[in-house]
Parts: sequence; structure tokens; C-alpha cells
Amino acid sequence: MNIVSLTRALFIRLMNPLLPYPHLLAGLLFMMMTGCVSEPKPVELTTTPPNSFSQSGQHPLPDKWWIAFGDKDLDRLMDIALEDNLSLLATWDRLKQAEAIAVREGAPRFPSVSATSNASRSRDNTGMETDRFALGLSAAYELDLWGRIRANTSAAHFEVHASQADLAVAAITLSAETAKTWYSLLEQRGLLALLERQISSNDQILQLVTMRFRQGISSAADVLRQRQLVEQTRGETNDVRSRIETLSHRLAVLLGKVPKSLDIPNEKALIYLPPLPSTGLPVELLQRRPDVQADFYQVQAADVRVAAAIADRFPRIDLLGALTTNITSTLTGGSFASTPAGLFSSWLATVAAQVFVPLIDGGARRAEVDRTKAVLSEVLHNYEATILQAFQEVEDALIRETQQREKTANLEEQLRLATQVIERLRIRYIYGGTTFLDILNALNSQQAIERQILTARRTLIDFRVDLARALAGAWDMPRPEIRQLSISTG
Repeated sequence: MNIVSLTRALFIRLMNPLLPYPHLLAGLLFMMMTGCVSEPKPVELTTTPPNSFSQSGQHPLPDKWWIAFGDKDLDRLMDIALEDNLSLLATWDRLKQAEAIAVREGAPRFPSVSATSNASRSRDNTGMETDRFALGLSAAYELDLWGRIRANTSAAHFEVHASQADLAVAAITLSAETAKTWYSLLEQRGLLALLERQISSNDQILQLVTMRFRQGISSAADVLRQRQLVEQTRGETNDVRSRIETLSHRLAVLLGKVPKSLDIPNEKALIYLPPLPSTGLPVELLQRRPDVQADFYQVQAADVRVAAAIADRFPRIDLLGALTTNITSTLTGGSFASTPAGLFSSWLATVAAQVFVPLIDGGARRAEVDRTKAVLSEVLHNYEATILQAFQEVEDALIRETQQREKTANLEEQLRLATQVIERLRIRYIYGGTTFLDILNALNSQQAIERQILTARRTLIDFRVDLARALAGAWDMPRPEIRQLSISTG
């Protein structure tokens, strides 16, 4: 016998005034047991995932991907960010809200029971006082004939899973932003140190040109050009110092701290990246990425919401029960009557059922069905779009890192050649074989390449962070406490 026929039989018996209570309880328990959460359904994709990615390393990426960088300072910063970042804490709060909604949605699977009481005192013309007390229990329960309650409960639980995945997405995003900000800060500090070395080198050349000018070998224009280069380099240090301060402020806020309150080591330099991690199979990526999983659970929730909207168009049966008693006491002259008859009257139990049948609603329920079907179609499209984006992010990060490695190697070769040019021109300049303008141009080129290499190394790290973010899955995080507002009542 299926659940619908069993429920109908239960309803018929409820209409029988001789229905034994054990049968009623058994039926109610059965109906509560049927309110379980649905299992996720497979989703057929219109696109076929690729068999493999274009590149892959040997070693799998750890769940906490930044550990592979071997940067202890970054590890410490990540621990602080994942614990104290306010945006991430707000995402935790949204997860707790979803969990509370799931409990609320599942509450109708069980009867609601309420207690009532009242008291009164009356006096007759003989002066006799009578106290009356009434106690009662009332219960209500909706028979989930068509699975509407069960569907809403399942949808709420799927949305909890989606919120958990959203939390993992927020944690991964935070970790990537923290790493990029940290290495941008290190790049600017390295650039400041490089500029200070270049200023020192340019000052030495300025002294040499000035001495040759006094000897009548160099022109005043050469001295002015070199002074301009020195001042230009000093001016760039001001911009770098400003970027260092703003990046420090940004890093502090990411860690949930007030700007200028963060102790950051000054001697740290940019790291050299470890080998390329294993990208795994594209199908495995779909199971690992939390944003894909979040959309998957949203599809499941939307699917059962359609079922709930359809079920809402069918009749609904509510069971109502009440248990009441009256207590009376009689006082004469300030004392109980010698034989207080009816001190406790008998308990009265009633059971009833009501049927709610939607007849005319102007098409509201049908429109709700159409709306939930459109929502399901929307989240299905979003789900597949997220999958395609996941594949794109991995391939983009792989090609960018490959190209950036080649660019960095090319810049390093340019620097080697520019250094050789400077050495040869300096010797020729001393012996009058070339003009100072040639040396100045070569010096500008060499120093610009040195700065470009530093930026290229940081960009290479950013692309590796992007790859790690594209491959990363969830990891365990301690659940924070709910923040409460302290109000003084004075």
C-alpha cells in the first residue's frame, strides 16, 4: 500500500468516532517518518567535459593550497585571515541562517502542540466563592499526502549544502586575495630596495660625470641629464612608499585588523615557485570545486521546490486534537467546603480533521508552478555556466603561467645583455670612444628591465595563485560563535 492510499485509509478511520487512539498514533508516526530528506539526483549536462587539461604537474595540490608555497609568513597570515576576516565571518552567519531555515521548514513534519490555561473566581448571593481552573492541550498536524512538506524540507537542506559550499568559495577567495596582497607588498618592498640601489649607482655616475665636466671632458648637458635621472628615480620611490602603505592597510583589513596594527616582517623577499601542481581530471574538478557544488545543490533545491509547488495545488488534510480538564474549588468563609464535589472533573479528549481544497485562486498556484520551473531552468543554466567557467579558469591560469615564465626568462636575458652593454660603453666613455648619451640610454634600459623582472616574478606568483584558486577544494574550518549585541539594561 502506498503512502497516499494509506493516508486516505487513515483519514476514513479518523472520521469514525470509535477510532482507537493507538491507531491514530501509529498513523501519525508513520507520516512523520516519511518526511525524510531527498537524495540528490544526477544532473545531465548538455556539454561534455574534456578528457584532460592541457598541462599537469606530478604532485597533487593540498587542500590548503598555500602550504605548497613553503612560506611560513604566508601560513601565519592565512591562519589569521581565515579566523578573523569579517566578510568570512558574515558568510558563516549566512550558513547558520540557512541551517535555522532548514529546521524551520522541517518543523511541520511533526505535530505542533500548545498548552492553554485560565482561571476565574465567582461569588454567589450566599457569599460562597468558587475558583475555576481550566487546563488544556491542543495539537495540529498536516498529513503530507502529496509530499509538499517533505519537498520544502529537502529544498531547505539542499540550500544548507549550497551555503556550506558558498562558505568554502568565500574562504578560497579570501586566501587568494590574501596571498596576492602579501606578494604585491613584497614586490613593492623589493622595488623600493632596488630603487635605492639604483639611486646609489646613479649618484656614483653623477660624481664621475661632474668630475669629467670640471676637467673639461664632459659637457654641462651630461651633468644635467644624470641629475635628472637621479631625481627621477628618487621621485619613483615616493610612489612606491605610498603603494607599500596602502597594501599594508589592505592586508590588515583582510586579516580583520585595523590598518597600521599589523606586524609584517620587513626583510622578506619574493619566493620562487614550486613545480606545477597536478591539475587532475576535469571530472574530478567538478567534484572538488565548491562553486560547482553550490550550484549543483541549488539545482536540487529548485527541483524539489517545483514538486512542492505542484503538491500545493492538491487538497490538504489537517488533524486537530484537544485534551482539556476543569478544576474547581469551593471556599466558604475562607475555607474549603467539607466535601468539595467536582474538585477534578474528567478529562475530555477530542479529535477532528479538516480538509482544505483549493478551488478558485485566480491561477496563483499554477503561476507558482510555472515560476519554480523557470527558476529550475535558470539554475540549471547557471550550473553549466559555472562548470564551463571552472574549466576556463584552469586553462587560463595554465597558459598565463607558461607565457609568464617565458617572459620572465626573456627579461632576464635582456638584463644580462644590457649589463654587458653598460660595461662596454663605460670603458669606451672613459677613453672618449662614445658619448654620455649612449651610456645614459643604456643605463635607463638596464634599470627599467630590473624593475620589470621584479614585477614579472610577482605576476608569475599571481598566476600560480589563480591556478591554485581554480583547482582548490574545501577544507575543514572551526565554526565561530554567533556574535551577539551586548545591551546594557542599567
